[in-house]
Amino acid sequence: MTPSSLPVGLRLESLEVGATPLIADFLRRLQLPQLFQQHLPAQPGRSPALPSALTLTLLLTNLLLARQPLYAIPAWLARRVGEHLDFEAGQVELLNDDRIGRALDHLDRADRASLLTALVLNAIRVFDIQMEELHQDTTTVTFHGEYANQLPWDCLDRPPRITFGYNKDHRPDLKQLLFSLTISADGAVPVHCKVFDGQTSDDAVHPQTWEFLQRVIGHANFLYVADSKLCTRENMSFIASHRGRFLTVMPRSRSESRWFCDYLQDQPLPWQEVHREPHPRRRDGPDVVYQGVESPSRSAEGYRLFWYRSNQKEEADRQARQHRLERARARLEALQASGRRHEFASAEEARLAGQRILLAEEVEGLLRVQIEETVEEGYRQIGPGRPGPQTGYRRIQKRRYHICFEEDGEALAREARCDGLFPLMTNDESLSPAEALGKYKYQPFVEKRHEQLKSVFGVTPVWLKNVRRVASLLWLYFVVELVQALLEREVRRQMKQAGWESLRLYPEG
Repeated sequence: MTPSSLPVGLRLESLEVGATPLIADFLRRLQLPQLFQQHLPAQPGRSPALPSALTLTLLLTNLLLARQPLYAIPAWLARRVGEHLDFEAGQVELLNDDRIGRALDHLDRADRASLLTALVLNAIRVFDIQMEELHQDTTTVTFHGEYANQLPWDCLDRPPRITFGYNKDHRPDLKQLLFSLTISADGAVPVHCKVFDGQTSDDAVHPQTWEFLQRVIGHANFLYVADSKLCTRENMSFIASHRGRFLTVMPRSRSESRWFCDYLQDQPLPWQEVHREPHPRRRDGPDVVYQGVESPSRSAEGYRLFWYRSNQKEEADRQARQHRLERARARLEALQASGRRHEFASAEEARLAGQRILLAEEVEGLLRVQIEETVEEGYRQIGPGRPGPQTGYRRIQKRRYHICFEEDGEALAREARCDGLFPLMTNDESLSPAEALGKYKYQPFVEKRHEQLKSVFGVTPVWLKNVRRVASLLWLYFVVELVQALLEREVRRQMKQAGWESLRLYPEG
């Protein structure tokens, strides 16, 4: 039947189902609509025509499936089958961007920490998520605009402040918020998030994060894994003093790293292969092999240190050092190229110019710079006028300074022995080097969640100008990541049960 052949008074309506029933099923299993109703504070006056709990659920579904601007959500909703979203056809006319904004305000007035705890506990219980190992990482959410009308810094009840900081999207010209996310090693399911002021340093978020996880799990006997920002005396002591366990990367700037490299020059160590995997980029490339050993000396705080050598990182370190040396040589040679307008006035000036280049290219211990002084003699006429038989001349000397450099072979060999090394630090006395590496290699999954937040779900650009609404929206994005991760985990578990290694998603199979 075509629209033109319909009886008088009837019209043809096309509605979309899509993945809406699937999303609605996961939200119901998480009991999110009921949690919204329980934790959103009561509003004074008469009840709204469209409850905030329903409005937020509809917004959340849109973020998962379409990510439309707020003003376009009613039009998007009008094309969906209402029964899968628990709304009636007449309610679409009540939804607009202003009502969605007021629902975000309503969420801001709620105790979102308690709401988050209840939501995570439901997810753990319903989906049987294992919480023995948790991974934390941060990213930045970048904002365009001034955001000048924010509450003062000393205001107690204020949302996170959008301001300048260390931007991980390499946009130092834009303001930001710091977004912290923690996932479980069981399916990379998000179990905690918190938004901090834009200038907050990464090492300041761990005590709050660990305390929340300890309250949710009910005990401290879980392994908390994070990057090198966890490796501060304060953070590690905080977790250890509460009988918690941690695993982190030790920065190479610590004295333990220099000690181990010195120890490695003369002392043999019982390196053992602890992990092997195929080459990540070339099918015919060599396997990536990791060797590991426990350091004979503990950290300054008394924690265990595992050292690893990767053949892939070893080759990368060698190439990086070679490139630095080549750049340094080219810059040193350019300092004394013929036709250079500026000449060094003294040997000290030439030496400082060479040292600046070595420092900039990070090869100050690998190249030795020496200054060679030469004296050129010449004669200059005494007095003005044309030279003649009676013209007098005086002898002059001009000193020139040349930068000579050579490689320090012993220093190069010494550094080459430390190629491919990286250390892990832990207070867990039960871990072997292989187990510690295997657990830390799960860390990229939390980085993958950040990548999905920014690319798949398009968290930016954020067009909201009200900072409180921004904080509420980012809280909803945590729920977006939670639902997506649970759905992915469910698919992978059923694939494993069915013995399927992959799904035929493309037309060609």
